[in-house]
Amino acid sequence: MPAAPSPRQASVASWFDTEPAQVLCQLEFERLTPLLNERPSTPWLWLAPTAAWTALADLPGRGLRLHREAGGYAGDTRCGLPLPLPNESVNAIVLQHVTARDAEHLIAECERVLMPGGRLWLSTLNPFSPYRRQWRHHGLVVRTPQRLRHTLERAGLACEQLDYLGPMWANRAPGLRSLAPLRAACLFTAEKRTLALPGPTPLPVRRWHGTVAT
Repeated sequence: MPAAPSPRQASVASWFDTEPAQVLCQLEFERLTPLLNERPSTPWLWLAPTAAWTALADLPGRGLRLHREAGGYAGDTRCGLPLPLPNESVNAIVLQHVTARDAEHLIAECERVLMPGGRLWLSTLNPFSPYRRQWRHHGLVVRTPQRLRHTLERAGLACEQLDYLGPMWANRAPGLRSLAPLRAACLFTAEKRTLALPGPTPLPVRRWHGTVAT
């Protein structure tokens, strides 16, 4: 008789299709859509935890929607890492809750395919939030915001901003700014920057000390 699958392992991805996760998904989408609309004519890449999360990504311009699947990604195409994209080919990337397993490799790939000046938005569950009671028994592995910031910066992406969004306890979301780090999710904004080439060295101007014919 075959062994029954572990409910802990089976529920890892399925939590993102639960009602609490869908509420968080909607909040993230409402925050991310205006940011992506600022770059409507440029290619974008959207990676989500499940297919249901990519269904909301009805975005302008050209882009690629992918979601986590066993061993890789599915959606508009099926792939693994490295991503099937040329160097510096997209101008905006969204990573929604897909950095638990191979954050270093995935973020390094995002840096590779991101154009200079391009933006990356990364959302992750907040392990310090009381909201973790919604997901901590589902086998999810969540990295701390400090560790993710270090991973982004080590890959060469400059972290411009860290926002907190979502509820704190169940569906209650107090508006006190001082409690923002206790919200359900973190949203990083990072940019790929390039070092400017040094300008030309000005030639020394020699002054004429002799007589001038008039």
